[in-house]
Amino acid sequence: MGKPTMTSLAESVPFFHPVTTKSLFKHLGVKTVERAKLNIAGRLNYPLKPFSVQAPAKPYNIIWLTSESWRADMLTPEIMPNTWRFAQSAQKFNQNYSGGNGTRMGVFSMFTGLPGNYWFAFMRDQRGAAIIDVLQQQQYQISLYTSAMFSYPEFDRALFSHVPPQHMQALQGNGKPGWMNDRQNVTDMLDAITKRDPAKPFFSFMFFESPHARYHFPEESVIRRPYKDDINYATLSKAELRDDIEPIKNRYINAVHHLDSQFARVFAYLQQHQLLDNTIVILVGDHGEEFMEHGFWGHNSTFVNEQVRTPLVLWLPNLSGQEHNEMSSHMDIIPTIMPYLGVQNPSADYTLGHDLINGTDRSYTYISDWYRIAYLDDKVKATMNINGYASTQFTTPKDQALPAHELASAQQSQARIMLNIMHDLSKFLQKQ
Repeated sequence: MGKPTMTSLAESVPFFHPVTTKSLFKHLGVKTVERAKLNIAGRLNYPLKPFSVQAPAKPYNIIWLTSESWRADMLTPEIMPNTWRFAQSAQKFNQNYSGGNGTRMGVFSMFTGLPGNYWFAFMRDQRGAAIIDVLQQQQYQISLYTSAMFSYPEFDRALFSHVPPQHMQALQGNGKPGWMNDRQNVTDMLDAITKRDPAKPFFSFMFFESPHARYHFPEESVIRRPYKDDINYATLSKAELRDDIEPIKNRYINAVHHLDSQFARVFAYLQQHQLLDNTIVILVGDHGEEFMEHGFWGHNSTFVNEQVRTPLVLWLPNLSGQEHNEMSSHMDIIPTIMPYLGVQNPSADYTLGHDLINGTDRSYTYISDWYRIAYLDDKVKATMNINGYASTQFTTPKDQALPAHELASAQQSQARIMLNIMHDLSKFLQKQ
């Protein structure tokens, strides 16, 4: 067996603990640079079976609006009045978890219905999201907009690798703050919808930057004072953060209020042009944002709920508005909307998600970052290094310390949790 084959096999097994030259160098006192250890290798087997599609006689349009750092408790009548009103007539999911604590894993999980750890395999195979294949087969007019970049994270090489570059507009790098680029992108997106071929359905995706640190916003979006004039987050110490966290969070709230104004432009357009009867609308955050509730600011650091819970609102034509309090995940978006596109396959062929309208309730979910995974059910949140190098950390689902007797019970369940992870993180890989 050759070395590449052996490496592929080893990396395909979650929690496999290899012996490498790095460990030898460390023993000898030689300093090495830490690199992310990828848990999945080899070719994807995604979807498990070819899609069987019966295109609807009148296909649905889709508008998918994703915001940077939009955490769950921001969807209130005060902070986001327009989005709140829209959500009352839609499907509003109150216990939604991102697939990651950062943009890469969060957006990946919502477009594929898979845990974020599969990202590395998608990148190696340059595999796009299956929903894009279905849309293209049905001649959807696809347009993608971001006030960030499509090249970092590398969505143009994974999720949207089959979308022609001329259909993707990225505005970051033009010297303008995120809120200005959000406004421009909304204008351009609505203009493109107006000029579309009405004989064909459209799919429009937009990624908003307004709530991204350093939380810029126009004066008319100010609803919370005092707010810090600006933030040099690269130089702030934890002590300074604790002292300034309220005015910093007020900046964030003002930025989210601006986000609401841009969502409102889309809602008004859809109503004015009588498109809501045949358009699916998705509103979701890529991940949350912490403000020192657990000792950190921002995201990408831990899996506490402030960093990983986001709003999820689905407008599905002909459904009455309803609030849902059961657990949901970014992974559930794809299996919920694929049937609207005429996909006949069971969702297990292409996702680990659940149909939020017609499927079974979710009993657990996963949240990922570059090298860790968190398993969450109604009793425990278990966080571990994907290669098993560190001990598993257990908390309650609300990020509180477990009492001693509950901790012992959680530790006894670790083998079951790891088996679940190993099964789910290898389901869509080619058998070696």
